Amino acid sequence: MYATLRQYEGIENAAEIIKEVAASFLPAQKNIPGFVSYCFVDVGESGGRMISLSVFTSKEGAVESNRLAAAWVAQHPNLIPPATNAEEGPVVVS
Repeated sequence: MYATLRQYEGIENAAEIIKEVAASFLPAQKNIPGFVSYCFVDVGESGGRMISLSVFTSKEGAVESNRLAAAWVAQHPNLIPPATNAEEGPVVVS
């Protein structure tokens, strides 16, 4: 399995982002071959930071997930800032 982790900072409208992620981004993630799971996590004590974790059965799925995320963010420029960090790698313990 492979996972991709993305970090977003400077979030001002968490409730709106969460709603749109659930409505349009998560369904797109589920269409990537090898999809296992997706989590969107509020890690900012004051609501300004979010991370996402996507898990796939293959590296190709994780790479496609990062491509899809970048495209989705670009299509929603007034909703969510670009990821400040995006990494993918093999899951070594599950």
